[in-house]
Amino acid sequence: MTPSNTVLEPKTLELTNVQYFQAKLAFEMTPWALKALLEKKAEEICLLDVRSPEAFAAAHLPTALNIPLADLVSKLNTLPKNKTIVTYCANLTCALAPKAALELARKGFKVQELMGGIATWQEQGFPVEKKA
Repeated sequence: MTPSNTVLEPKTLELTNVQYFQAKLAFEMTPWALKALLEKKAEEICLLDVRSPEAFAAAHLPTALNIPLADLVSKLNTLPKNKTIVTYCANLTCALAPKAALELARKGFKVQELMGGIATWQEQGFPVEKKA
């Protein structure tokens, strides 16, 4: 058993640390950067909320589409190929948005992930919509 404070080294690295962080930054978007982009080029962005319909109804980013991760593959044909799709989920520890982004990237979509999800968006006081 490995002690909890021991760092496990991967057996093989496909990316260097620099390559990893360059790629990570290229495909993530902060709430501030997204807000600024939406103010200038909203027509180039498709916001994709991959949480449950119930979570989406409680609060979501304005103009966002809701396709839960489990339904994504069957609904790919409803997404625009000519826009950058920004995926988001609940918060920093939620893995739905990166999984959706990976699937979309594999299918040839231009995609980024909103860092921190809707929780970080709301913490900044940025607008959300709710379904009645």
